[in-house]
Amino acid sequence: MYKILLCCMSGLTTTMLVNAMKKEAHRQNINVMIWTAISSAIELFWAEADCILIAPQNAGDLEKIRSIVKNSIPVAVIEEKDLLEMNGEVVLKQAIELIEK
Repeated sequence: MYKILLCCMSGLTTTMLVNAMKKEAHRQNINVMIWTAISSAIELFWAEADCILIAPQNAGDLEKIRSIVKNSIPVAVIEEKDLLEMNGEVVLKQAIELIEK
């Protein structure tokens, strides 16, 4: 099972993306757990994740989040166009590639 955490400012947009990613995972028969947390609470939620994807509007938090997880899991920023388009397929692929690296 892939465990993917999306980090955002408020959770509204990323919750919609989580749903698109879950739908795509179901379509591809991929076992996932995907959830979202606001950036200020990432310390409480990251330990269960295999990777963290950060919403583009939080890209400035990339180094802060990397320092919190101490390189124990991969952290990357979601492409803005993929978030705007709610492209669950591409973002799911991004997460899986990060995990499998």
